Amino acid sequence: MLKNNLKIALRILWKNKLFSLVNILSLSLSMAVGVILFTGLKATHDTDHFHPKLNQIVRILTQETIEGEHTNWATAPLPLAPQLESVSYIEKTVKVRLAGKHNLQTDGGDVPIDIKFSEPSFFDVFGFKLLSGNAQSLTNSPTSLFLTEKAAEKIFGNANALGQTVQFENLSSYTVGGIIQDPPLETHLPIEAMLSINAAEMLQKKGAFPNILQNWGDFKSSAIYARLKSEDDLKQLHTTLQKYNRKLEKSNLQFFAQRIEDITPRNKDIKNDHDAGTDLTGMKIQLFLILALTLLSAFNYISLTLARALTRAREVGIRKTLGATRRQIIGQFLMESILVSLFALLFTVPCVEVLMYYIPDMEVAFSYDPILIVGLLTYAVITGLVAGAFPSWLLSAFQPIQVLRKMKNIKLFQSIAIYKVLIVIQFSVTIMLMIVVVIVADYEIKNHAIINSTVSSNVLTLDLKGEKYENLQNEISQLSQVETTLATNWYYKPMKKGKSSVTLNDKTLEMYYVSIDPKTIEAEGISLKSGQNFPENMPQSAEQYVLVNEAAAKLLESESETLVGKTLRLDTAYVQVIGIMPNEIIGETAPLLYRYLPNEIATLTIKINPNTELEATKAIQSIWENHFPEKTANLQNLKDGYLRIGDRLGSFGGLALIVMIIAGLGILGIASYSVETRTKELGIRKVLGASNKELVWAVTKNFGILILIAGLIGIPAGLFGGDLVRQDLGSSLVNLSFKNVSIGFGLVAIVGLLTVLSQTIRAAHIEPVNVLKVE
Repeated sequence: MLKNNLKIALRILWKNKLFSLVNILSLSLSMAVGVILFTGLKATHDTDHFHPKLNQIVRILTQETIEGEHTNWATAPLPLAPQLESVSYIEKTVKVRLAGKHNLQTDGGDVPIDIKFSEPSFFDVFGFKLLSGNAQSLTNSPTSLFLTEKAAEKIFGNANALGQTVQFENLSSYTVGGIIQDPPLETHLPIEAMLSINAAEMLQKKGAFPNILQNWGDFKSSAIYARLKSEDDLKQLHTTLQKYNRKLEKSNLQFFAQRIEDITPRNKDIKNDHDAGTDLTGMKIQLFLILALTLLSAFNYISLTLARALTRAREVGIRKTLGATRRQIIGQFLMESILVSLFALLFTVPCVEVLMYYIPDMEVAFSYDPILIVGLLTYAVITGLVAGAFPSWLLSAFQPIQVLRKMKNIKLFQSIAIYKVLIVIQFSVTIMLMIVVVIVADYEIKNHAIINSTVSSNVLTLDLKGEKYENLQNEISQLSQVETTLATNWYYKPMKKGKSSVTLNDKTLEMYYVSIDPKTIEAEGISLKSGQNFPENMPQSAEQYVLVNEAAAKLLESESETLVGKTLRLDTAYVQVIGIMPNEIIGETAPLLYRYLPNEIATLTIKINPNTELEATKAIQSIWENHFPEKTANLQNLKDGYLRIGDRLGSFGGLALIVMIIAGLGILGIASYSVETRTKELGIRKVLGASNKELVWAVTKNFGILILIAGLIGIPAGLFGGDLVRQDLGSSLVNLSFKNVSIGFGLVAIVGLLTVLSQTIRAAHIEPVNVLKVE
């Protein structure tokens, strides 16, 4: 019977190719996110499974006890490692020092690279493989650097990295002595660059890193791993570790072993385990989302299938007349839905692969092993069964005589309220997302227009990287290509803000501040709203004056002009308000203080003569190298930096488009079914003189009402989302206007109504004779 149902299902799907394609597309869109979530779960399950002898590898955990309170850490003190090496049932140990990200200097600017220090046994215990180089160089050569394939490509592109010398800011220079193969699966111990423990010792002597090799108390930046001779030795290891209980001045340390396979899913009770992946709660949420997407896929399939219910009813009647049982008919319909779901999966998986390749944030390492393949196939089959269950049960219930005598009078069910509710929900979500997209698009357009008209293309910014700027500024100012230099954390909008407590007349507020050069206002021709600029000879030792913008002034004083001359308390110091600045030009209206704090100034803003950017950049980089040869000059064009600030339209727009398509396909099926079931009614209306427009309106108006109801829900939700965007951006350019809301709602309404009209327009072409002659 199964074979027979498969043949019939394939024949019917091929006969109705267009309809089958629409169903496959609908399921593919709904299943795409589910497949992404499923592969993510698989990647979490497979984390670290590429290591040989996985069950014998353990990580040492530290339990820190302070005043009776226990905290578990994923790290351990390095002095513990030599003591473990002498344990008879431990084959090898590995020390790993976690150094975090450090800037690697290149001609194109700094590249942040995560550094770890380890030893040759790292490649014996773990499954990381060297494509080139010798692991022993981690002991023999403290200047040898190992890079992963991805890190080498990020730094050198397609050029050969071996033998290249690189400089890490504030550390030292190293030669690439080996390339580590990118792991085939996710790992809790991601690698970009590896140096030897000996290199860490040399850097300790230079003062670049604290000395933790002999320090039991400094254990939060180092890890210890061990490979046991047998996985049965784990209990014995726990007993052994109890002997190394360490009492410190303010705490007590105890040690435990954790199998590396147990690291993922992440245990929230273990601190400092940032790369351990998703915890169990996160996995449950993903499973719930997969279930929700399965139901969404099923709804669209059901609505599209029922749109052809009357056609399929004749088929059911004929098959039953020829002796088919209800069970056989249910099996045939379920087989069709499963096949559609499997075809949708075949379409979805390559699309997901493309997305993961082109969107770095979606990059997940997993393997197409039998478990994943079976899992995806199971997901597709379950989706097909859920989607096909209701149509197969409903359509198989038709009686031959009922179908073949008065097929046009058949009603599948008395009410389709549940479908109306789902359509309203789908369109509500679509309207909400579209309103947010329109609001963000409006902001981006206005922001870019202001940037193009306000920000000069002849302004460069130079990151001071914590260095003193006076001598550097003087030399840069003397360049022939340079017009003005300003030492500031601010230029049109805050670049690096601080936060202070501001008190005036018993009113205390928290406000952001930036540090600016006293020459900034005069050099830029900024007109103060009231008051005056900083005096020319500002003392550097003690802060006396402060400028506030209009937004800050209004918060502090109802009549903002009267604020000038008054004394504020900034944290613990008292300063005088000397003037009021206009609000930010580029959309920023947040309260802001302007202070002269030379030690906090982080940027030189350099105005250059037109058409001299290339020459000025080379000259400034040369001056920087003379002053700070160990650091790379981070120099960029201010306008380019503004225009590179995140494009938020992509993710919002893509999500809104997918939801709109899914909602459109859902309403398509219901609209088609509505036309089919009302054919007799529409034929009678036409006989009684109804015009084509009246017939179309009779069918369309109910769907218009559903879209309006969705608008009543989606518009407030869209305004709420837009307000969250405004709060996040802190900009008055985020406009929650009637115009933007109308555009967002209108786009969805137009698409929805056009989808409905594609079916209801058929009502205008009904021939009453053909409809009524069969009654």
